[in-house]
Amino acid sequence: MSNKKTAGAPNVRTYSKGELAGFLTGLAGQNIIYNIIASGLAFYFQSVIFIPVVAYTAIFAIARVWDAVNDPMMGTIVDKTKTKWGKCKPYLLFVPVVIMVTTILPFFNSMYAEPINKYYVQFAEDASAVAEYSPDLLQEAFTYEDKDNPELNGNYILVPAEGTWDLKKDENGNYAVGEDGNMVKNDAVIFRETVDENGAKTYTKVVDKTEGLTLVQRFQEEKGIVKKTGGTAVVIVAWAAFSYILWGMTYTIGDIPLWGVTSLMTESQEDRAKALTLARAVANVGMIGTLFTMIAPSFNGIYLSRGMDQAHALRYSYITLAVVMTVFASVLFQVAGFSVKEKVTPKSEKRYTIKENFKIMFGNKPFRQILISGILRSPIQLLGIIAMTLIMYYFFNNDIGKTLSVEGAALIGKIGVLVVGLFGGMIGFPLFAPKLIQKFEKKKLYNFFSLVGAIPFALIFVLFLVFKGNILTWPGMIIMSALFFMAGASMGSLNVLQSVMIADCVDYEEYTNGTRPDGVFFSGQSFITKLSAGIATLISGAVYGFVGFSDSKITFLNNALIAGADFKTFNPFTLGGAEVGKFSAAMFFLISIPPAIGMVLAAIPTLKYALTDKEHTRILDELNAKRNAADDAE
Repeated sequence: MSNKKTAGAPNVRTYSKGELAGFLTGLAGQNIIYNIIASGLAFYFQSVIFIPVVAYTAIFAIARVWDAVNDPMMGTIVDKTKTKWGKCKPYLLFVPVVIMVTTILPFFNSMYAEPINKYYVQFAEDASAVAEYSPDLLQEAFTYEDKDNPELNGNYILVPAEGTWDLKKDENGNYAVGEDGNMVKNDAVIFRETVDENGAKTYTKVVDKTEGLTLVQRFQEEKGIVKKTGGTAVVIVAWAAFSYILWGMTYTIGDIPLWGVTSLMTESQEDRAKALTLARAVANVGMIGTLFTMIAPSFNGIYLSRGMDQAHALRYSYITLAVVMTVFASVLFQVAGFSVKEKVTPKSEKRYTIKENFKIMFGNKPFRQILISGILRSPIQLLGIIAMTLIMYYFFNNDIGKTLSVEGAALIGKIGVLVVGLFGGMIGFPLFAPKLIQKFEKKKLYNFFSLVGAIPFALIFVLFLVFKGNILTWPGMIIMSALFFMAGASMGSLNVLQSVMIADCVDYEEYTNGTRPDGVFFSGQSFITKLSAGIATLISGAVYGFVGFSDSKITFLNNALIAGADFKTFNPFTLGGAEVGKFSAAMFFLISIPPAIGMVLAAIPTLKYALTDKEHTRILDELNAKRNAADDAE
């Protein structure tokens, strides 16, 4: 075991630069894996293999309930581990490979609904060849019923413009692929059926593009998809549940030791704060995993060229990217196992059962305060949950290529300013946390960032109102960037302080009861992350439900945007004296007001935080003295 000494403190063991670099590399890989699942799996379930929303929502809810038991249980297992490498390092050596497998497994599932290529169609804006309805035309009848769009309710006839349902194929017999990289759809003409008081039927051609796109989409949902039934459907849903919950369990048993080892890599309070600060910064870098959903479709061409239809090509594209990204991230994760070394080896450590560890968690007052505070701060997770949706709709009108072709460098520059502000705050500012911790008490810093951080979050929505729903101006984006910098700085600093304070609670528990529950206490951090995401999802669901941002409305929105509507003013209403789009207002509200409220609430449990820095320093000095005395005795 290496015994590198801290300058000025010859009896304090700490990590080397190589060990720290290896730990951070592993953390980057682990966070890429987390974001692949967190940002991509729900979309994959709903929009790629078509598992019903009720089913996968229930799966995620059950997983969150199980986490409440599973995370502390896994923490107990870690704390009971005793090997020649220590108690955290063994998991970092062997678990990354297991997590690699369990991360890929949820994507290897069958399609709950199989598309029928016969009805792979698009609304024909110009189909003069079929100007009028005739009963002799090749046709399919369908009914549109939707309480959100009652003006469209009725019976319709859909006719292929070229007189055939057969899809175009190339010279090799494969489905023809257009310039956009997708299969070429058949043009379809739609006629609306009306019945007069005498029962006579007439048919009127649909010419409105938004209505036509919406009707074609509903037609494909009714006629173009065959859902699995019986045992096959049960197996698909069961596999989705089993594989996702299995991933959560294995991820936890890798996550807990990865964070828990920070309190075992060094006896120096300063070095520990440095490691956790850098760890939080690197964790944010791992957010590149959120790009998973956007990148996957780029693999479509590979499978379309092999004769696959669009739906199955998309499924294999997601599977391919899941394998590639997960293997890469797992290699990075594995580096931590090879690099870290445990320097803190408490003697005569007590062992506790899972039930006893639950009591320890809630019996340790400072840890309990941090745990409750973290849960109350859950709404800040909305920023990550809403981010991709907000970017795609508000900034790109749900069409990146078209928007960039029109606005080009100007839009890229504006978004760049915003990104610099957000990530500069979340990643850059927290790097100064160790210096701040040396000068100010952690409790005061924690409460300061909680309370002051609420201000920029709240001002985001105020700015949205001031600019009447359109902040895509240089002044608007510069001010928004500044607000995101301050909000991100508060979030990032709180994440660092939370981890450092949990590590302090481990020292407190060792001093009080003779055990270092690194695993159990850092399982609390894992639990906070997962529960917070669940609470934030419920909040977003409630707000989206209130404004009607649901399945059918989203379909109509998407089609309206294709037809030329602007998301920023779509579905307008008056707010704060300005007419703004209801859906855009909901998204800005979600990333502003609930996080601001959560930040304020988070300070309540820690206003009278039970472990002062002065007391922790005394405890740590005594613990280090005991360890050194034990080593000298040996």
